[in-house]
Amino acid sequence: MKIEYVARKVDLSDDARQVAEKKLAKIKKYFNDILDVRLELAQERHLFVADLLVRGKDFDIKSTSQNKDLTTAIQDAVDKLEIQARRAKTKLKHHKSRTGRAEVPAEAPEAEPEPTPAGDARIVEHSTITVKPMSVEEAVMQLERSRSNFLVFRNSSSDAINVLYRRTGHDLGLITPES
Repeated sequence: MKIEYVARKVDLSDDARQVAEKKLAKIKKYFNDILDVRLELAQERHLFVADLLVRGKDFDIKSTSQNKDLTTAIQDAVDKLEIQARRAKTKLKHHKSRTGRAEVPAEAPEAEPEPTPAGDARIVEHSTITVKPMSVEEAVMQLERSRSNFLVFRNSSSDAINVLYRRTGHDLGLITPES
C-alpha cells in the first residue's frame, strides 16, 4: 500500500511515518482494493492536524484529528478511519448479502426442512377474515388500495366465494368455485 504524505508547516520525521504505516496496515484487513492513501499533516497554532483519505474501488473514507502531539494526531485519525472502515465493510457486506440471495445458483444446497408426510401437515398461522359481498371491480379496487396479496370476497352477481390475488408484475388472478 502506497501512502502519499503531504506536510504543511510540519517537519515529518521517520518515526511519524513508521507510526502511520504501522497503523494504516490495519486498514488492509477491511478492504483489499485500496487504490490511494493520502495523509495530510499541518500545524495550526499549537495543534497538529492530521487529515487522512483512503480511496478504494467502491468507497472513499476520510478522517481528521487534532492533537498537540503529531504522532497522537496521526494515531487518532487512523483509529477514526478504522471505525469508519469497519462500518463501511459491514454495510457493504450486508448490501451484498441482501442482493446475493436472489442470485443464488440452482446447484447451491439450501437447508430445507424435512418434508412431512401428507397427513401430518401443520397449521402455522390461523386467521379469520370477513367475507363481504361485492362485485369483481370493487374487489380489484380494494385489493389495489391494500398491501395484501389476496382478497377473499363474496361475488355479488353469483353469491359464490371468490379469491382475487396478485400475480407477478401488475396482473391479478381470480379464483372462482365450480358451479
